[in-house]
Amino acid sequence: MFNYDFPPYRPPNEASSALIRASRGCPWNRCLFCTMYKTLKFQPKSVEETKKDIDTAAKIYKGMKTIFIADSDSLVLKDIDKVISHIKLRFPDAERITSYARAKTLMKLGVDRLKKIKKAGLTRVHIGLESGDKKTLEFMQKGATPEEMIAGGKVAKEAGLEVSFYILIGAGGKNRIKEHAVESARVCNEVNPDFIRLRTLVVQRGSLLEEKMKSGQYKPTSPVEKLEEVKTFIENLDVKKCELASDHFTNNIWLDNAVVYRGVYGILPQDKQDMLDIINQTLKLLSVAEGEILDATILYERGMIHSL
Repeated sequence: MFNYDFPPYRPPNEASSALIRASRGCPWNRCLFCTMYKTLKFQPKSVEETKKDIDTAAKIYKGMKTIFIADSDSLVLKDIDKVISHIKLRFPDAERITSYARAKTLMKLGVDRLKKIKKAGLTRVHIGLESGDKKTLEFMQKGATPEEMIAGGKVAKEAGLEVSFYILIGAGGKNRIKEHAVESARVCNEVNPDFIRLRTLVVQRGSLLEEKMKSGQYKPTSPVEKLEEVKTFIENLDVKKCELASDHFTNNIWLDNAVVYRGVYGILPQDKQDMLDIINQTLKLLSVAEGEILDATILYERGMIHSL
């Protein structure tokens, strides 16, 4: 029926993973900021077809340690545990098998079903929290409330799965910087995810968010405002044994032609102050800077970068 569309989408930390496509597109596909699957209709692949792909991949990627199940939210598939079991069978050395998952999907599956999926071999779910602020989630048409995000994250944790939350820096725009940061931290504190990954929002050409920006309904934040937002978010975090990473180039900030900030990384809570120190030092540098302060949004708007 179909194999892969290009480019393939997966989290940056799954760049070296073998990709197994169990579905095509996204079953929700309404988020304002996202352009990944807008031209695709969501389609599940049959278990038989996916197993054939797994058999082929096993010959190509012998000894692969990490596997990512594509596309978006493949856990909605009725027989996803059969797919995962076959991945585990054909990739016996795999230490990590992961998938994107919507919080609402995790809620609907429940602990018992997720335990069966974990037993089949799934180890981690990547969840696009984006924001813990109710108004920001509503504006971005995320299709879930903060409380549903909490419930979905908690049920995954209770089932024994690792949870990786994605926070979209700048999602609240100029009008909800503090609310977005504080409420996103609150949701993370409630769930205590294993990973928090920061992504800086870039308004992409052709996105529904671009239309909102042009009409003045969304006002993007400046590089300094985004950094202040990250600071507020981290200040309000109270999580344990959680890895926080800014593992994407969109988090970088430039002063003229030099990168002066590449994000922060650490294990919470012990590295919290070190991360805040880096942010404060960067903010101090930028406050006295005489050059032009740039981030990925500005570079993208100027055509200096063409893909994200």
